[in-house]
Amino acid sequence: MTTSLRRTPVAGTVGIIGLGSRGIGVLERLVTRAARPDWAGRRLVVEVVDPDGTGVGIHTVDQPDHLLLNTICTQVSLFPEEATVGAAVGDRGPDLYTWVTDRGLKVADDGHTLGDEGRPVRPDDYLPRRVLGEYLAWFLRRLLDRVPENVEIRFHRATATGLSAGPDDSRRITLDTGETLPVDSVFLTTGHTPPAAPDPEAPGASRRIHEIYPPAAAFAAVTAGRTLALGGTGLSAMDVLASLTLGRGGRYEAADGGLRYLPSGREPRVLLFSRTGIPFRARPAANRTGGPYRPVVFTPEALDRLRSTGDDRPLSLRGDLLPLLRTEMRIAFHRHGAALARGTEAEGALTAKLRAAADAGTLDDELRALDLAHAERFGHFDPQDLLFPDGAESDSSDAYQKWYEERLRSDLVEARLGLGGSPTKAGLEVLRDLRDVVRHAVDFGGLDEDSHDEFYGSFTATLNRSVTGPQLDRHEELLALLEAGIVSVPFGPAPRVEWDGTAWRISSTRLGTGHSARADWLAYATSGQPDVEATGSPLLADLVAGGRLCRHRPGARSSLGVDITADQHPVAADGRPDRKVRVLGPLCEGATFYNHYVPSPGGRNRALADADRCVTAVLAELAAATEPETTRSPEQ
Repeated sequence: MTTSLRRTPVAGTVGIIGLGSRGIGVLERLVTRAARPDWAGRRLVVEVVDPDGTGVGIHTVDQPDHLLLNTICTQVSLFPEEATVGAAVGDRGPDLYTWVTDRGLKVADDGHTLGDEGRPVRPDDYLPRRVLGEYLAWFLRRLLDRVPENVEIRFHRATATGLSAGPDDSRRITLDTGETLPVDSVFLTTGHTPPAAPDPEAPGASRRIHEIYPPAAAFAAVTAGRTLALGGTGLSAMDVLASLTLGRGGRYEAADGGLRYLPSGREPRVLLFSRTGIPFRARPAANRTGGPYRPVVFTPEALDRLRSTGDDRPLSLRGDLLPLLRTEMRIAFHRHGAALARGTEAEGALTAKLRAAADAGTLDDELRALDLAHAERFGHFDPQDLLFPDGAESDSSDAYQKWYEERLRSDLVEARLGLGGSPTKAGLEVLRDLRDVVRHAVDFGGLDEDSHDEFYGSFTATLNRSVTGPQLDRHEELLALLEAGIVSVPFGPAPRVEWDGTAWRISSTRLGTGHSARADWLAYATSGQPDVEATGSPLLADLVAGGRLCRHRPGARSSLGVDITADQHPVAADGRPDRKVRVLGPLCEGATFYNHYVPSPGGRNRALADADRCVTAVLAELAAATEPETTRSPEQ
């Protein structure tokens, strides 16, 4: 008996709405899994809905090269590995670093332009964002070249505006072209959906820039001699500053161990401010050796033991999670200090000693002794102070800006030492290294209501400020801009922002001597998570209005994403999950933690693991509903 695919009816149709990195991950899993023997004799149709259809998502290929990724190029890859998908790898290929070096691309003298001339790309380079878009588009083309004959992929360059129930428990995807697509199952991977349109009648609306990307176009009206009040000091704010300086012909030159900015004359004046008044920490040089960090106390098992004492009670952020996390940060600091002082064998011996002390209940004593032993060489390490520092509330505007600049400089010292040379950065890096353990604590209602609200509000901002800040080059540039007077940070924490009838007025609220200034334009350079109740997506708005999507934990002000089950099914307003739909990516933020990233090689990858788990379930459901038809071959 042989299978005739031409005569085999379609076993199922799957829809993918959104084709950024998450949508591509789902498509890759469908192609790979449908080519395996357990799907033999069945046909699969995949309806892909995306306005662009090239797979680049938000990483458009027409961006200027001064807009950089915040992930080093060796940590970007869309190719699944065994640690994530088991034996169903499907295809193997280059990470972003290998991909650009295979093409002979080089980094120009300006430190960011990628082209035919310059120095070789280094494994720890932060490459232009548009290069990731090119890599994503290349990956999609490569994927389409290996689609098996039993899989048909149909691309629809359109926007989905509706998703409704059809006959026999199917689903119908409505497009803005008027077309309707019948499907058996749907993946919703729309990524960073836009917010609801701003009120054009709000005070100052004509001088408020709501959408900051692409920054060259968004800030075109902010011309030389004008003043921009820019809220936010993270990655998006650095993109805006780069566009208003490098993007307008300014340049930097080496000077006195740092940089000097040489203006073009086309720059506006920028008043920088933020809610906390605390600068982000720069990403450190990625010069760490050895394998992934192995925790001593902040482990899934430790969290499970805490839950088991209270009938699977939700955890407390401050009572349960933070004490373990702070202790692990201290352990990482001292382990790295031991390695720098006495070598890797000493680090291994110290790790074993600390594990034994944790088991014996004497860990605090051991850490206090290490605090004294390492303080003189590596400085005092206090996780509480690092996460929640004092000092932003200064006596005057001048004192605050001096404090701000000194924090930037002192952090840059540690960032240049990098993960291989700075115990402080090694201690902070625990917050990134153990992100999956944090997920184990907080995902799917893992925290009590108050802790959940604080976690997705101020504490997530603390994590981002500590370990997902700008590239260290960007903070070297920021210092140069502060020294050149192009940028100033005069207000301290949480300034008041109001429209006075002709301009924006920003006034300090926590400085001993108040400071106020006027600005022609206002923008907030923050990349908040999608808010399903205040969305600019017609599809999401329709689903929420119809009660088919709802916000996770509506009582938590900071939890803005879709409520989902552990199997990624969206939960309707009546509490029932839609088992024909699965939601992946940033829309899930709140029900699950940290969905805003591109997949990385090495170890288990959450984004691709979720895609594989859900695709496997969908194909199993379709296979159970239909049996493959077979025909006897002519020679038999």
